[in-house]
Amino acid sequence: MKRAQPETSGFVPGAPLPPFGRATRFACAGGAELFRLETSDEAAARRLLSLGESSVGGFVDGGTDEQGVWIVRAAYTETLADRLRTKKSAWPWRDALVLALAIAEALAACEKASLFPGPLSLDAVQLGAEGRVALGASRLVAAILGAKEGSTRADTEANAPMWTPPEQARGSSWDNAANRYVLGLIVYRLLSGEHPFAGAGLRHALEAAQREAPPFVESVARELPAGLQSFALRLIHPSVADRPDRAASIVIDLGRFLRGESPARAPAGKTRPSKTKPSSDDVAPPAVRLVKEEGQDKPGPRTSPAPGIFQKYPWLGVGIPVAAGAAVAAFALSRVEPAPLPAPRPEISPATFLSARTAAAEDCASCHARQAAEWRRSVMAHSVKSPLFNGLESLIEEQVGRDEDCPNGAGILRRANNATACRNRNTGISITGSGGEHWCINCHSPAEKLETGVRPWEGTAAGDPASRRPVRDLLGPQGISGISCVFCHSVHGPVSPSNRDSRAYRGNDSWISFLTGAIFLARPEDRKGIFGIGNSGYDMRPELFFFDSGRFSGNSAQRPAAVDPVVHRRPDDSAKSYLQSSEFCGSCHDVRLFGTDVIGVRQGEHFKRLRNAYTEWTVYAQDMRRRGKTPATCQDCHMSTYPGICEPGAPKSGQDEPECPPGMHFVARAPGAYPEALQAANSPKPTNVTTHYFSGVDVPLYADFPQFLVDEPNLDVHGMPLGARRRRDMLLRHTFRFEVDGARRTGAGVEIPIIIENIGAGHRIPAGFSQEREFWVHLVVRDGSNRVLYEVGRVDRPEEDLKDKVFVRINANPNSIDERGRPVGLFGADVRDGPDVQQWSPPPQLGGTNFRGKGLVNFQNGFLRCVRCIGIITSDGRCEPGPGQGFLRSDRFDDGDYDLDTGECRSNLFGDNALFETYFPVGALDASRGFVRGPDAIIDTRSLPAFTPIRYTYDLDFGGRRGPYKVEARLMFRSFPPFLIKAFAQYEREQARRGLRPSGPSVTEDMLQRLDIVELHRINLEVQ
Repeated sequence: MKRAQPETSGFVPGAPLPPFGRATRFACAGGAELFRLETSDEAAARRLLSLGESSVGGFVDGGTDEQGVWIVRAAYTETLADRLRTKKSAWPWRDALVLALAIAEALAACEKASLFPGPLSLDAVQLGAEGRVALGASRLVAAILGAKEGSTRADTEANAPMWTPPEQARGSSWDNAANRYVLGLIVYRLLSGEHPFAGAGLRHALEAAQREAPPFVESVARELPAGLQSFALRLIHPSVADRPDRAASIVIDLGRFLRGESPARAPAGKTRPSKTKPSSDDVAPPAVRLVKEEGQDKPGPRTSPAPGIFQKYPWLGVGIPVAAGAAVAAFALSRVEPAPLPAPRPEISPATFLSARTAAAEDCASCHARQAAEWRRSVMAHSVKSPLFNGLESLIEEQVGRDEDCPNGAGILRRANNATACRNRNTGISITGSGGEHWCINCHSPAEKLETGVRPWEGTAAGDPASRRPVRDLLGPQGISGISCVFCHSVHGPVSPSNRDSRAYRGNDSWISFLTGAIFLARPEDRKGIFGIGNSGYDMRPELFFFDSGRFSGNSAQRPAAVDPVVHRRPDDSAKSYLQSSEFCGSCHDVRLFGTDVIGVRQGEHFKRLRNAYTEWTVYAQDMRRRGKTPATCQDCHMSTYPGICEPGAPKSGQDEPECPPGMHFVARAPGAYPEALQAANSPKPTNVTTHYFSGVDVPLYADFPQFLVDEPNLDVHGMPLGARRRRDMLLRHTFRFEVDGARRTGAGVEIPIIIENIGAGHRIPAGFSQEREFWVHLVVRDGSNRVLYEVGRVDRPEEDLKDKVFVRINANPNSIDERGRPVGLFGADVRDGPDVQQWSPPPQLGGTNFRGKGLVNFQNGFLRCVRCIGIITSDGRCEPGPGQGFLRSDRFDDGDYDLDTGECRSNLFGDNALFETYFPVGALDASRGFVRGPDAIIDTRSLPAFTPIRYTYDLDFGGRRGPYKVEARLMFRSFPPFLIKAFAQYEREQARRGLRPSGPSVTEDMLQRLDIVELHRINLEVQ
């Protein structure tokens, strides 16, 4: 920005106007407005002037003087809505296209900068003297200047129903694609003189727009250049796939019509960026200079502060007025040389910095709108708002270690205060924090460390109840943003044990036994020189990214005099490399729980592997390298276009592909296939971009994740589904090979070998919280009369549990306590065998790849508890029911003696017989016995390893029933079992009744409504 006073540029401030955000305003002659800002807002002023050069926002001049920063918004006397009210007939086609070109250029500039100017409407298009056109972009301007009016949240914007795209009328968020559709409505209106769906009234969005717009009347159509009517209709085609997918392509086509050239024929479906560099004829020339530089002749007062559209596009011909009905003068059919590129403006010193302690995704969105919008649709943005996370974290803190000395729970995974910590009555060692201070929070809300808003847990009778609120109620704006832009881009590398500063952050690399005081390490990878794996092992250094951030101390780093970019530092090569590595993901996606696993201790580990995704990835990576291949990283699968995109055209197979919208088909993309950035037509070769959807198998259950983000039917500019369900389903359906391998008749029945192979994930499936994911097989066998002979895995409703087990009773009431105040039976379940009980040999939890028998096939991992037999011990060491036992699975067992430090299970049973499966991550033996604790061992062998076929052979005896046998096999998925949500809803309801949930229960039963059952594969065959 030049250093000058507004008066020297012809803008004399007059009467003051109401302030606009951080700006004070003054009226200028001719209707222009002068905005004054603090020097610290130079970056915002520069951005507004840059947008003004592309006819966005209307800002045309600016500079700095002794009073600070000033910018001027030009006068616009009417809107397009005003013009159309006075001129209701069709416009001359050149006038119409010139106006449309100005709007398209503004939209293209916003798309290139990843900005959203707000919903396009007739009132948003502003018209001024000498053919000036601007896109008002009031919400974008308001957001940049911090005005209360206006917001960057376009999904709340209301527009006239007649000017609302059909997708937005159905609830999708308003985006740049919606603006391109409205531009098409404007083009149609200007060329034809009427709205394409004028007869539909308010029902336009839901009915009329579902069909193609009517062609122009003959008298209008014959006056148009060849192809223009088709182009106008394509802009508002009812199928999203058949519309232009970027405003830049609309600019190119409009320019060709105005130059008298035939536009390139658009293919059926989306227009895609050309892979080759376009010719100069495809590109509109740059705009002329908007402000005079220092040293030029001093201008007099200007009544026309902005160039007209014909100055901006000299090749259109000089003097053609935009006003409807005016005569067309001197249109040049041949293109003249474009205006020369303006001299670069002098760089200004940085003025506006992002702050590690105050920056939010909305701040990042001003420059990185695409990334922020994708992140908002991801589970990363909702990691700390997750209902089940909050419910489980509260349960652990409130019930583990609870007794008469610590009636409000020990807070074993929260921060401890020595004065208020709950202690083991025998050893005096603190239970509070012993499992790992902020063990859950450090990964679900890592930016909490910038605020330190979560207080130490006070579980004693005199403790402050406010310290014991759910995590979501204790966090500030940084912490509640979850896995945010600020967190990821503040991380520099892994923590290292070489840092001997006891105050340095190390994550939860160990836990402390409250029985003996022994400290147990949780990162065996350290011995291999791979640091920071598991339990939040990232090294967060915001001072290397943010100018104002010391090392969590509040000290400000010195700001440099000049820097590019102005809002944050550029990450160094080390930080960039770490963020692109699987090790970064491994810092949180391996989760090691306190206590020694009865099974895991056999390999020398004194912790429990609750989540194991990174370690599983290393197994996959080693296997790929043995095959001579480069393994895909976590980012290659979860931040690319993998497993594919949707492109125009019917599916080649002729079958529906539900992950793609109608009229589209799935096109596979390999891991690491990143989309190309959409760039201006004259840019160098496209660069790859990293998506921030972090696609996974979860759809957030709570209402704060808007329903339209779940069901959004549209695609982004790269062909990736925007809706959370479609992205999930696309990922899941291309993860498995599912086959029936040679089903055949046996003597009295049928043998059905089913093969399931994980071919699409670099870790076991299910991953993540694998003990609570359900991947199962629904199998039905019918006889020749279509009668069901055998069925397993049938679930009719999302809230219905699988039938291998039946929950007779689940105890989620914390009010049942023993004489020492310990909760008894809490989160225990009385379970009996169901009709689909598993009868496989060998038992899948023992591992293996080949199983025979019948019953439910479910790849869900599980939790185990050390028990002793109070029934009958058989000669082979199993525990069988004694008299009066056998109705429930647990009634033949009692709790064994589990050693937290050594992992020893002292029992009258041996080996795996001494371990009994329970179904909650923290809980009791059953609904009436046992105290709340974590599992004593964790099953991780049922899940599917990568590229290892697993065979389940159903051996079914039908007593010689008549065939042929009709077999249907389906592979199914559900993210959580209903019993889990129901139990937590009951617990949270009781805790809210007791006044422990100020903002209401974390989990409610209405969350079952988003618990989808997803069919991944289906096979139908006959066995003769």
